[in-house]
Amino acid sequence: MKQRTHTWLALRAIALLEDEGETPNLVRLLKPHAREAAIGSWIPDMADSKKGFGDIDNHIFKLKPYNRPGKSRFVRSRAKTLKDLGDFRRMGQFILDHGEILGKDWWKQAYRADPPPGQHLANRSMALSTALIDQLILGDPKVAELVPGTVRFAHRLSPESRPRPEEIATYCFMLSHFMADACQPFHCDARPLAGYSAGVHKELEAHWNKLCGTYFDKKKLLATGDRPDSILERARAVDAEIGIQFSNRVPELNARDLWQEVIYICRGSFAIASILVPPSLIPYGSSKHTRFAEVFEKNEQARKRLADLDAAVLHDSVLNIAMAWKNTWATFH
Repeated sequence: MKQRTHTWLALRAIALLEDEGETPNLVRLLKPHAREAAIGSWIPDMADSKKGFGDIDNHIFKLKPYNRPGKSRFVRSRAKTLKDLGDFRRMGQFILDHGEILGKDWWKQAYRADPPPGQHLANRSMALSTALIDQLILGDPKVAELVPGTVRFAHRLSPESRPRPEEIATYCFMLSHFMADACQPFHCDARPLAGYSAGVHKELEAHWNKLCGTYFDKKKLLATGDRPDSILERARAVDAEIGIQFSNRVPELNARDLWQEVIYICRGSFAIASILVPPSLIPYGSSKHTRFAEVFEKNEQARKRLADLDAAVLHDSVLNIAMAWKNTWATFH
């Protein structure tokens, strides 16, 4: 997603946690710094943040057919994929509604991703979550007031070495970026058509930027004098533009840890990418590209699929961000 969309997703996740009401201290930690910490949701895409990896994507999980020994480990049936996603995610409903395009044989094939070191989307998500737990343990007095439990060695730490609420909020927004990208279908498809500059990927993200509105642009948000309550209300107001409604329930992870949960989400996203651009039209080994209009504007059915996709991806991105934050916070209960 683009910066504007990433910002809205993270702010809406704070609002969702606030509306749920189960983690009020987590909301108290994040909400006051929502505007200033928003830069965290853009950092993973900034060129300077990719030092050490070169000028490349650094958070992907691009799947493709796998036919080497042990391939049975990488076959996930439709029923298992839907179970892994859970009935609270809209992605599963999208697969149910539009998945007939794939056919039964698609689900019998093994698919595997092999991201280079440093680029693995699930690794990056899990690493940030683990780092956040350490930050919360070592947090300064303002953080310690909010986090349950006592750290008896905290008084021995230099005050300058203890993470501040603003720092923790920024890292939470960074985690939000990875959780949202797991929901982007073209982040999870290894075909050249899914490359950011290849056409449909970039154009779809521009479409989502338009839905979110200009209020969440970098310059506007950082310059606004709006208080956090007003910012979150503006985030909630976008729901109607997208056509989504939240249940105000943030469930626990389906998996045993965040790493596996991100894998589940990426597998669902790959299935959705293959529904949008079926391999019968552009095979997995093809170098052919496609454009937004060819995928989403060719007929009424395609336009309906786009509306359903908008609701699924943006709803689930917000929900997954809130789930990741809540799962990290649950360590202290």
